[in-house]
Amino acid sequence: MLLSERREETALLGDLMAIPKFGTGTGLDRMRKLCRELLDLPWMSALDAIKVTGSNGKGSACAMIAAILGELGVRCGLYTSPHLLSFQERIVVDGQPIADGDLASAVHWVLARRDEYGAVHPGDQVGAFEVFTCLALHHFAQARPEALVLEAGIGGRHDSIRIVPGNLVGLTSLDLEHTEVLGPTLDAIACDKADLCPPGGILVVGGIEPAVRRRLLSHCRRQDVRVIDALEQVRPRALAFEGDRMIADLDLDGERWAGVEIGLVGRHQAENAAVAILLVREWLARHRPGIAPGELERAVRRGLAGVRWPARFQRIGRAPEVFADVGHTPGAMARLAETAGAVLRGRRIVLVTGVSYDKRVEQVVTPLLPLADHVICTRAYHKGSPAATIAEIVRRHRPQLPLEIEPRIEGAVERAITLARGHDMSVLIAGGLFLAIEAAQALRGKEPRDLRFF
Repeated sequence: MLLSERREETALLGDLMAIPKFGTGTGLDRMRKLCRELLDLPWMSALDAIKVTGSNGKGSACAMIAAILGELGVRCGLYTSPHLLSFQERIVVDGQPIADGDLASAVHWVLARRDEYGAVHPGDQVGAFEVFTCLALHHFAQARPEALVLEAGIGGRHDSIRIVPGNLVGLTSLDLEHTEVLGPTLDAIACDKADLCPPGGILVVGGIEPAVRRRLLSHCRRQDVRVIDALEQVRPRALAFEGDRMIADLDLDGERWAGVEIGLVGRHQAENAAVAILLVREWLARHRPGIAPGELERAVRRGLAGVRWPARFQRIGRAPEVFADVGHTPGAMARLAETAGAVLRGRRIVLVTGVSYDKRVEQVVTPLLPLADHVICTRAYHKGSPAATIAEIVRRHRPQLPLEIEPRIEGAVERAITLARGHDMSVLIAGGLFLAIEAAQALRGKEPRDLRFF
């Protein structure tokens, strides 16, 4: 690529990252106008996209769905967020991220549509996730895969992906997050996310507490949405952890699939796999009815064994072992604590932690503390709470726990590795998405401040 072309693409990505995160009010009508010419395409009109929402696990479930469909020979487009190291991670067809030239073409197209819309509707701000979704749909319209798997941004009722035709929706989990947008209770959040599913559609639900599930069922009946309980249909059992993989027995409609290897680790990932399997099965029943049960099982085994999703309790270093996780809600941290406790049983752990200032800082930090034998409090360059704030929380909950403060993420990673090597410990980096990714960048010897997040 010519230097001038690379500079142009860098500038275009800078323009994308500069777009305000949220548009004016709710944006579905705005999205339909921005994407009108895409929505009118016969290919788009015939789509039956699989959409996934949830507080945690929706990206992992999307990756699993795409992997299984790929093993069945289905050409599949995958749209997820946020990106971790490269914007191209968000838009993938058949396992290949969008190429630089295709991204540049899509950016020019979308920004032109945005500017045309702004000229007609002055003062009506288009949000960044709306622009990113338009980018993905533009690319998919060129590639025309048979299936689309789309991850919601926030919620479901007003999410940008709701404009895409599709009657299959997964709801992986619920946590108190984005309450200013989705509502102050789990019930309100559940109903908002469930409304991603259109009337007459099917909602596959993962691990949700029984009281909320009952109220969700009532809401879905009123909306003419059929609910499938993933954990009743697919019962994950006998979880075992072997290195960087997990082995589970899955009971599907009374048939046991023993020894299924899953490339993502944790009980919650087995639950995400249950949601993914049922969404794939429902899609196949509509579009590939000739698929035999044995063929589905083989595709599930191959797809789940090969699935990878960065920084979901991922080993990012060895000698010493270093694990990173991008979870950033209290529920995600509770599941991480369960997973790390099982995988690292008997190991002493150096915890490197920090939380974004716009999260529920104390509720995110405290589930991790029982795991730790030593804590290093730090902060991400992007949105990080002061390290001293994190340290105060640690001292309040575990006053005897050895603790250090290292304001720079690079220094925290270096210190944790030195400590772990000297005392035969493992390192766990957790507390926030930005923290985990910046730490991984530092571990590779690159500059964390060069990362561009949204």
